[in-house]
Amino acid sequence: MLNGTCHLNHQRGFATLLTSLIILVGITLITLFTARTTLMEQRMSANHYRSSQAYAAAYAAYSYGLSYFNQGGFDQLQPLGETDYTKDDHFSLFLTSTDSSTQTSAIVYFDNSDPACSASPPTFSQGKLVAEGFSDDGKGRHTISQCVAPLDILRGGGPKQPLISRTSVSLTGNASVINRYGNTTTWAGDPVILGNSNSIKTYIRDAGTPLSAATTVLESTNSTVATQIISSSNLGIGFDIIESDPALSGLTADEFFDNTFVLPRGDIKDLAINADQLLNDDDDDDVPDSSNYTADIDGLTGLIWVEGNSSLSGGNIGTSTQPAIVIFNGNAQITGNPTIHGLVYVFGQLKVSGTVSVVGAAVIEGDPNLVPTGQSPVIGNGTLNQVFAPSLLQNDDNQPLPGLTVAVAGTWKDWE
Repeated sequence: MLNGTCHLNHQRGFATLLTSLIILVGITLITLFTARTTLMEQRMSANHYRSSQAYAAAYAAYSYGLSYFNQGGFDQLQPLGETDYTKDDHFSLFLTSTDSSTQTSAIVYFDNSDPACSASPPTFSQGKLVAEGFSDDGKGRHTISQCVAPLDILRGGGPKQPLISRTSVSLTGNASVINRYGNTTTWAGDPVILGNSNSIKTYIRDAGTPLSAATTVLESTNSTVATQIISSSNLGIGFDIIESDPALSGLTADEFFDNTFVLPRGDIKDLAINADQLLNDDDDDDVPDSSNYTADIDGLTGLIWVEGNSSLSGGNIGTSTQPAIVIFNGNAQITGNPTIHGLVYVFGQLKVSGTVSVVGAAVIEGDPNLVPTGQSPVIGNGTLNQVFAPSLLQNDDNQPLPGLTVAVAGTWKDWE
């Protein structure tokens, strides 16, 4: 009996040892699994961090590339604004965090050969924008791409006459209104007055010059080149002037605006803001600015929005290869000797009292709330050279105009 009891007591220690071993093995496995899980979580967290850095860098590069494209397309790195017919090379960006603790990098480049985005044959005004971002250690990488293209905001390719007014036109002094592409020079909703000066004349293309003549001939500001006189103060109103047309005078201001542009006023103003080409005196410095925007607007091209009553006393706006669309939200007085290539649109009154050349077209809304009481929406007592130039209104085969580009909807891609 005694020996048997002693044997049983020894067996109880083995069970305790076995249980302890099992618990120890379980703790070891749990510890190893926890350590592995923690390691995986650290790796996943690090990968996510790198991925977020790379995406942020790529998006910053995309925004830079879109803004760059919006200033003139894929071919801007050339002297004097002339195209060199070479797609601009890629741009490298280095981005530092706000606390200066990390620095990521990115590259942005343009592809005008991708058939999904590009024209055929390829141009420098349409294609694919590609942005690649990298994490601070270079291990994370993200790519964003989207098709980009020029935005045509002129309805039907733009006006078909050099001078259009919703109401009346009154020209005194010297004026030449030339249209070598068609038989109408002026289209007005109310009467057109040519004044008493023998220097006021309207012209169309002479019979000996074909419509296929060089653009330099058809859009020349020299009224003696390839023209014939149709209307003047002596000859009276000829067939080239359409006046008192209810199709214009019967339009509301918004309807008249919509006849020229495919987008509402607010959207077009936003485009000018995005291109940093909104001119006004609201600079928050509590000092009223002059309404003369000559220094601000001189040399600009693309979409320009001028807020409020304003004046120009010189300068050159737009060029023969990079025209401008200048919208005056108010009355516009032009003096001196400025030259404007492109479209001039005035909400109120256009008053010309200098030597002014507009190569393109001028459209006058003539809002009665803006035009001085008793005056015509178009007054020209200076020397006005108004020449119709559809090539500038349509900007065919040229780089897109600043402010007039768009990211094509449905083409965004941020995966590979």
